[in-house]
Amino acid sequence: MKPECPKLEMTSIDKTFYEQNLSHRIPDKIFDFHVHINLPEHIPDISEERIHSDWAFECGLILPCETAYCYAGRLFPDVEYTIAGFPWPIQEAQLKENNDYLLEQKKRGYLTPFMAVRPDFSETYIEEQLPEFCGFKPYPDLVSSVKGAEISIFRFMPHWQLDILNRHHKTVVIHLPRKERIASSDNVKELLEMRQKYPDIQIVIAHFGRSFNPVYLKHALEQMGDDIAGFYFDTAAVLNPDVYRLAFEHLPLKQILYGTDAPIMLWHGRRRWTEQAYINLVREPYSWNTHEEGEQAETGYTFFLYEQMDVILDLLDEMKLGEEVKSGLFYENAARLLKLESDNRKDTSKRE
Repeated sequence: MKPECPKLEMTSIDKTFYEQNLSHRIPDKIFDFHVHINLPEHIPDISEERIHSDWAFECGLILPCETAYCYAGRLFPDVEYTIAGFPWPIQEAQLKENNDYLLEQKKRGYLTPFMAVRPDFSETYIEEQLPEFCGFKPYPDLVSSVKGAEISIFRFMPHWQLDILNRHHKTVVIHLPRKERIASSDNVKELLEMRQKYPDIQIVIAHFGRSFNPVYLKHALEQMGDDIAGFYFDTAAVLNPDVYRLAFEHLPLKQILYGTDAPIMLWHGRRRWTEQAYINLVREPYSWNTHEEGEQAETGYTFFLYEQMDVILDLLDEMKLGEEVKSGLFYENAARLLKLESDNRKDTSKRE
């Protein structure tokens, strides 16, 4: 089965939502820290069974750089929008070719990319490639296709690779394994071990540690205490307002990075939550769509990314965090972390 790039379907409801809720509050510059960028040939084939094993795979496995910027220009007009860029690091992916593609886009001024690394990549390959990248994007799926597998971080991000990253003073973006996510005592132990052993690595924990529900971040804060200040966090695919409230109250505000998780999150919908789980409510006809609220209600859904943006902006306003925090979260924090030089980046916001 050949995966395809999802289509961005803009409706009048989306345009109205943007004008009424976002256009007057959205920052002028956005750096999207969490986007998977690739071409169809980088995942040439994947079984239908595998596609349906994870709802996210069905939503989007392909997003060329040009398409990413085209979609960003439609979603967020009048915004200067730039992207970090990761491969889609799954078992079926041609990761070295995907890494090469990201470097090509970097040379054109469009990405500030991270390289995907398999545990069995050679030291020679990594040493040769790493200087051109911001760091590593490892992924649990490269060693286990079980979502939330009970595996060590060091199985898919081995110590010898971390030694290299530390020597080069680079960054790692970690998608945590294990069912309990960042609340897992084993994950906490290993994260603190990484922080202690590799002081020159900047550690970014994706999705607030997969805290799509507040219970996970709350328990992590209890376990990690002040040590949590040694990590960065991105917002990718997080919608729950209580998660953002916890983050804005307890995490260093200069270490929170805006991310969308495109192409996965390009659908129309929202979420509801139980204590430990989330339920996607979606308009698009994915196989996992149970039409919980009915197809008539689904016609009124706007983009998940608009819902996410609205939640973030509402909390920033409600908590009176100010323009400096807003510009930091959406751009300056990433610029500082990745040492972006704005004068040598192209204006990609109007790219067709």
